[in-house]
Amino acid sequence: MNHHRPLALLAAATLLACRAGGAPQASNAEKPAAVTPKPVAAAPAQAQPADAPPVAPKLADPRTEALLGWMHDYFPWGPGELSIDPIDTVRVPGWRLYRVAKAFASDRRANDQTFLLADDAGKVAIVGDVFVDEERLKAPKPVRGESDMETLRELLSRFLRGRFKVSFEPSLDRRSVKGLTIQHDTGYGAYSISGYVTSEDGALLLIGRAWDRGKSIAQQRRALIRLDGAPSRGPADAPVTIVEYSDMQCPFCKKRAADLETLVAKLDKELKIRRVSKAFPITEHTWAFRASSAASCFYDRNKDLYHHWKAAVFGRQETLDVAELDTFALDFAIANEIPEEAFRSCYLQGSAVTKVLADLSEGFAIRVRSTPTYFVDGVPLSWFADDLMEEYLRKTYLKGAGLPLAAAPTVSAPKAGTPPAGK
Repeated sequence: MNHHRPLALLAAATLLACRAGGAPQASNAEKPAAVTPKPVAAAPAQAQPADAPPVAPKLADPRTEALLGWMHDYFPWGPGELSIDPIDTVRVPGWRLYRVAKAFASDRRANDQTFLLADDAGKVAIVGDVFVDEERLKAPKPVRGESDMETLRELLSRFLRGRFKVSFEPSLDRRSVKGLTIQHDTGYGAYSISGYVTSEDGALLLIGRAWDRGKSIAQQRRALIRLDGAPSRGPADAPVTIVEYSDMQCPFCKKRAADLETLVAKLDKELKIRRVSKAFPITEHTWAFRASSAASCFYDRNKDLYHHWKAAVFGRQETLDVAELDTFALDFAIANEIPEEAFRSCYLQGSAVTKVLADLSEGFAIRVRSTPTYFVDGVPLSWFADDLMEEYLRKTYLKGAGLPLAAAPTVSAPKAGTPPAGK
């Protein structure tokens, strides 16, 4: 019997149509009783325009106020209220644990939260998803070596589906915390996830990365996203770069890919946009990784083939299974003058797998937890509302030209006795 009973997952992933990495869904209201944060005192909020950028409340602690202001870059763009709650029931020497949440003004589906360890020097914050081992919280036990891995694996099993390996990573060590590397197996190979565990008690496990408090998160995200060698469309020197993390088996990815194509064409005379594609196949999707591997093979032969392949897969998305995807990929290769032997020696082999795994690791590091996820020059957008992307681009790069956008047409309610569409 395992006596190391972890608390529920404290952080919630942004939930779009397709959930990534096996991270469980959780309500923003989920805050286990054993780790109930006390709200920071704040002045009453003043009324502001609906489209005004979020303004951090005045806080009692200037250090916390600065931390909250810095965290605005972490969450998806859009008007809303950011809150920060210190969690003093979990103590880490030299650090303080916080829960940070954003409640969006216009779309509750985008509501999000995360946790962070902020160092007392104000230089580093480790941000991500948090678990607490209640038994070690009550009876601290230093983390020293392999014998402590059993507890860590138990905690991680609540976060990751499938097989994974966890090992210590000394290069990530910081005061009071030990660095971890988690290798999450996709069935085609493993991608890396970083994490930390408190060294003196082993009670706190944080899945995430360390960020430099001296730089904006958007700036750091831009540096972490590899653009060279990634499939792209649009001018390389375009003033705007949109990076999409997508899954070819995800229905919402198919929809938003078409929406982005339409939007780029609409804005072409006003704003040049570079679009960069990243693979982020969801673990539960049976053929998504295979489709991404084939895409990598096609890209290496002819960069345009990548986009033709992705469009072809989206066109048959609803009817494909693993066997049909394999046959479809081979047929596509031959039809585009790629010899069968050449395709087979690439498909699900070598660099075609390595590139997909690298995209998964990169995406996880910058907090991709669902697909599609978009970053515009390092700024994340939760593209739930259809007009969100255009509104952001016009406000940020076109000084508001063309706003407000025309209201979407009203759809008449179905007649009595007529089932809603899709039922």
